Order: sequence, then C-alpha cells, then structure tokens
Amino acid sequence: MCGIFGFFSRNGKITSDEVRAASEALHHRGPDNAGAVFFEAGKAMRYPAGSIPDGEWSSVLAHTRLSIIDLSRAADQPMSNEDGSLWIVYNGEIYNFREIMADLKARGHTFISRSDTEVIIHGYEEWGTDVVCRLRGMFAFALLDQRRGRLIVVRDRLGVKPVKYFSGGGRFVFASELKGILHLVPRRPDTGSLNRFLTLKYIPSPGTILEGVRKVSPGEMLVYDVDSGKLETSIYWKPAFYPKSRFSFEEAKEGFTQLLSQSVNIRTISDVPVGVYLSGGMDSSAIVSFLRHNGMEDIKTFTIKFDRQGYDESEYARTVSRLFQTSHHEFAIPSLSYDDVRKIISSLDEPFGDPSYIPTYFLSGFTSGHVKVVLSGDGGDELLGGYKRYFIHARGRVLDLLPRLNTGFIKKLPPEINKRTFTGKVQRIAEDISAGYWGAYLLRFNGMSDSFRRYVMTPDMYRAAGGLSMESLLGDLSDFSNIRDTIERFIWIDLQTYLPDYILAKTDLALMAHSVEGRNPFVDYKLVEFSNMLPPAYKFKNGGKHILKSILSEYLPHELIHRKKMGFSPPIKYWFRENAGLLYEIFSERDFVSKDIFELKKIHQLIERFRDTEMNISEQLWLIIVLELWRREYKV
Repeated sequence: MCGIFGFFSRNGKITSDEVRAASEALHHRGPDNAGAVFFEAGKAMRYPAGSIPDGEWSSVLAHTRLSIIDLSRAADQPMSNEDGSLWIVYNGEIYNFREIMADLKARGHTFISRSDTEVIIHGYEEWGTDVVCRLRGMFAFALLDQRRGRLIVVRDRLGVKPVKYFSGGGRFVFASELKGILHLVPRRPDTGSLNRFLTLKYIPSPGTILEGVRKVSPGEMLVYDVDSGKLETSIYWKPAFYPKSRFSFEEAKEGFTQLLSQSVNIRTISDVPVGVYLSGGMDSSAIVSFLRHNGMEDIKTFTIKFDRQGYDESEYARTVSRLFQTSHHEFAIPSLSYDDVRKIISSLDEPFGDPSYIPTYFLSGFTSGHVKVVLSGDGGDELLGGYKRYFIHARGRVLDLLPRLNTGFIKKLPPEINKRTFTGKVQRIAEDISAGYWGAYLLRFNGMSDSFRRYVMTPDMYRAAGGLSMESLLGDLSDFSNIRDTIERFIWIDLQTYLPDYILAKTDLALMAHSVEGRNPFVDYKLVEFSNMLPPAYKFKNGGKHILKSILSEYLPHELIHRKKMGFSPPIKYWFRENAGLLYEIFSERDFVSKDIFELKKIHQLIERFRDTEMNISEQLWLIIVLELWRREYKV
C-alpha cells in the first residue's frame, strides 16, 4: 500500500517545500521508500524524497511506498517505461498481475521488476485505458502519457483505494488523502458535505469536506489534458443486477464458494507476513476457514477486547481461533484520553463520524507490530444484505401510502435531542413521513436527526446546510429506479456509497495510519458480479446472507453462524459519562473553532443532559468532537 500525489499547472508552479510537505503528509502510507519525478521542458528528473533540490516546477508526480510485493529497488516509484514516455504512481494490489505479466511477455514486453506496478505500464502500452478492465484488485493510480499530453487517474471498481483531487484555475492536484493537498487548495468547508457528514456520519463520493475538492468515485476514470487543462470523467464499471442467473440454489452455492475461496487465496499473495482480523462473526470466520481449507498453515489472527458486556466479541474470536488452530492475538482497548482522541482524529483524511473507527485505529496499531498485511471481512454485509436496517423494507408500503408531511410543520415543533421523550418520538415519526420511504432509509444511518441539528447548529449554518435526499446523495437514479427488488435497491445504495466511503474508508485510514495494508476478500468485483446476478431470495431468505450461512454450515458451528450480530462499536457512552471532564476539555471556550457551525452553549447543555442515564447522545457528541478537532488540526 502506498501514497500517491501529483501537481500539474498551466500558469503556476509548485515549490520543492510544497512537494516535501505532500510527501511528509503521506509518509504513513508508505514509510519504506519515497520519490518524486519533475517534468520541465519535456524532460523528466527523478529524485529520492530526501534529495529533492530546491526549485519550482509546473508538473510533478510523487510517491511513498509500503513494500509488499517485490521488495527490491526495481519496484520503487514513480516508475516509467523504457523510453520514459509513461510515468506512473500507484497505490494498491493487482492480484492477477502474474497472469497479465505472462500475457504481456508473450506479446514481447520486457519487465525489469516482479511488481504489479509495471504490469499497469506495459498493459497501458498494449491496450490503452482498457487495461483497467483486466485488473482484478484494489487500486488508485495516476499515469502520465507524455506523448499524448494526458494524465489518467483511476480508482478501482468498488472504491477500496482512495484518491482526492482539485481541478480549477489552471491547476490539477491529487493525492491519496486530503491531507496531501490541503496546503495547495482552498480550505473552505462545503456546507452540503457538512450536512451529509452530520446526517450519515460520512461524506459520500464525489464530495469532500472542502469546496472544490472531490473524490474520484468507485469505477471512475479521469483524463486530464495537460496542455489545455480540460478534464473528462467517465465510469468504466458499476454494479449491475440484471440479467438474473438461472442457477439452482445448490449451483449458486458451488459458484459462490469457488469464487470466495479464490478471492481469499489470491489475497495472500505477498512477500511479507499476512494476518486476519477475526471478530468471531460470520465474515471474518469464513476467511479463516477458507485459508485453512486452502492449506495455509501459520494463520495469525487479531481481535479487540472490550471490558464491557454487550460490546466484547473476543470469546467468539477465541472459539474460531481454537477451531482452526490460529496464532491468536488479543488487544484490550484503553479508555480514551485527550491525547488519544487527538491522535485518532488527526489520522483522519476528513471528518469521519463512526465511533467504530476508535477500536479499528487501536487494533491497527497493535497489528502493525506483527504483520504488514491483514485480511478483513468487510463487504459481506453490503454484498449479501446483512444489515438490520434492511428490514425497514417491511414498512415501505405504509410510508409510501402516507401523504408526505410539509417540512414547515416539522420546523414548528420544538427541537428535541432525546428520542425517548414524547416530543422526540413525534419528531422522528414526522421526519420519516416527511422524507418518504427512501429518505427515511437514509435516517437509519444514525447520525444527527434534523431536530438535533436544528438544536445544536447556528441558525445561519442550519439553513445553509439544507436537507438530504436520495437525489443529493446518489445523483443519477436511473440505475436505481430500474432495480425492481427492494432489498437489491438497498444493496445497490450500499455498493455505491456506504461500502466505499464508510466501511472501506474506515479500515484504509486506520490501517494506513500504522502502515499496514488491508485486503478484503468479499470486495472482489467477480464475487460482487456473481452475487448480484443471483435471485434476491438466495441472499435474503430468512434474513440476510442466506447463501453464505448455508455454505458455512459445512465449516463452522451453528451457534457461530446464527448468533446475533454485534457490530464493532466501542462503549463511548460509558467512557464519556465516566470522564465528563474530557468533554469539557475538548469543548473549552478558549480553543473552540467551530463557532460558525455550532453554538458552544448548546454543546455544554448537551453534555449536562447526557448525564441522564436514560439518554444516549454519545454518537452525536462524537460527531461534533470529530469535526471540531479535525478543523483545529488542519486549520479548516
């Protein structure tokens, strides 16, 4: 795993100090090696990061490397072809690179490394941009074609690997993380993205927290004309649910098993040690069982341990570890200090409000002392309908039949932060009816309700932030509208937004903060395409993940497959209640910078009301904490 950065300008230049700042901001993504190549007057000059000369340049590509495959210097980046007409910076893993390499060698291409990076370069020489359709893996890369005067920036089909960019004023800049370009772009918060963050706890593609800065969406390709500054975007892949296969359930099981086993197996390709995140849940347990079934002997597993009942899954993880005889490691998460909170939030690319990032961050740090690559079960729920919120579809007909309430009526109700009060219940019901069926579904992501935001935000910011709708979240809804089954519509939404920008963004940021590469066997486009073609009942019969449960009945005990899903949330409610001083330390009048968004007096009132054990607003407080401390850290 690596960090990538680029700067191209027709009317301005970047200084060596600014290039060094970008490389330093991405150092955690690639601490093993770093370099940059500068383009001036048709010449390319490549330097190690520690030897960049003072000066100014109109074009640059830079890279920080985490060495996973081919640890030699031959695989360092930025990398070029033989004549220097193509240059690439790349982050990710191409799991079928050996097959592509063999094909390219048969076509006459010569390789100087064993790396998957070089496969992309020669693949582009052979097939042009169609090379991306041959890549099976996770990737974000930028390839400069000097002969055609164009820069191509690509993100993988399902959005495992991130890339952000800014295009305007004759400049085009990009990086793996927002912090890599913060010093080169306007730092104005985007009010629409702010509203999405507070409502959903994350910011869906293509938006970011900053005006004018965008995420490359999953399956998207950008082509930037270096001379004219023209930017073109296109989608080369998106999830499809038709036509449906005619497989029997047993045939579907066989096909799914083969693809999942293959997906797990190819993700063990590495020249460094590999481990597995094991929660004891179905998805991570499936990975361990397939690794053992495929013949892997030394399986290292890692789990987190909480000291509160209802949060701790470590006993289930130990059961799976004993069953498959893994080398198991447990990490007990500490209570949060102010320094812990600051470190956690400073590792974020942009504000991300799910408290499950806290244990993911700590576990990633612990894991880094043992392995450099870790597999996780992320993606299983999105692929196979495993979330409780999918059961909301049972209420769909009711909400569709009810007349939509005028939002003006809701605004006349007093804002209420406690869902358990009568007013709070009325607020939530009214918001559901006002939003309609699919709008109500968005409210299940459990950020701040409209009433809560109206309570804590300044009046001006609340009005400017506006509302949230399916259209504002997903843009073009034609593909969504063509899907007939409600559960598959949920899956489509999650594959488009929740999986790449919430689930995968969380693990990528936490792992890369500690220089560990994450791999996700369930997030394999061939497995996704196969699953999407199956009849919905194969996935959602008797609840979600029906086909996976049936497959795993041959590998795992019944009680592990059918146990209640717990999630990965930490006990922040108890942490905050036991240390209210931490909250007041964070929200001190002296340091508070978000006066343009929140009323500090209202936040202090929230903290006081939170002492009431009947009210849990810990996750809403965490949203405000994340935004406030992120803005302090990055001066936004």
